[in-house]
Amino acid sequence: AQAILAQATGSRAVVEGIMALCPGDTTQWDDIHRRLGNFAPREKKVSTNELEKRAIEIAENFEPLDHLEAKELDLLEDDVEEDVLAKYRRQRLAELKERQKAAKFGTVEQVTLGDFVAEVTEGSADGQWVLVLLYVDSSSACHRLMAPWAEAARRFPAVKFLRGVAAEVVPKFPDSSTPAVLLYRDRDCQKQIVGLDEWGGGHCNADCVEWVLADNGVVTTEIEDDPRRGAALPVRRALRRSGSESSEELEEASLDRCYSSLRIGRPLGH
Repeated sequence: AQAILAQATGSRAVVEGIMALCPGDTTQWDDIHRRLGNFAPREKKVSTNELEKRAIEIAENFEPLDHLEAKELDLLEDDVEEDVLAKYRRQRLAELKERQKAAKFGTVEQVTLGDFVAEVTEGSADGQWVLVLLYVDSSSACHRLMAPWAEAARRFPAVKFLRGVAAEVVPKFPDSSTPAVLLYRDRDCQKQIVGLDEWGGGHCNADCVEWVLADNGVVTTEIEDDPRRGAALPVRRALRRSGSESSEELEEASLDRCYSSLRIGRPLGH
């Protein structure tokens, strides 16, 4: 259309007025339509001077100590003035107090069948994580998980950690399936982890518990390497990570997750 118009008028100026000669240039035609509201306004170009000014402002306002934790600040005692460190320590203390206000738990409480619905099912409403460790006193594997479980509860006081004797929480729950951990959220059992292997087996400690909980989206962790390395992890876990899990394994995992949900909260004898 532009070539035809140029040929008909014989005017190069008309073509230049309609078609921008350089990428990014505007034309009289564009300007007219922008004034009429037919074209969107042109984006305002940011000058080099403006970009430099913004970069200087960011650099001047950057505080390298803002993101350091209290322990990291202590390492800088010889390099940073004491009054500056004191200021940031006060800020970290205030932040810690705010986090403690938000923390509701911090210890492991006992749960039974009678209060399971209130403490776990209803307690997990509105996105609250509630974790239940089912155990038997005669199991060494259960005892191995007890101390790390309590330490994890102290580390993550915003998460509700519980424990209960398996048969007293889920009638007829097999002792051989303990320790078993139920991960509840939004009034539903999101996952059930059976046995000690996934928690690191004989290497189980609080870091292993933290790692597994982070892997299931319960908490966030700063641990970079799997602390269970060297432990015999469940084969099903490895398959799940590689994406090669069979339909039978998926069905078994689903049954595991639902085991307690189908039994807890029902009147005895059903």
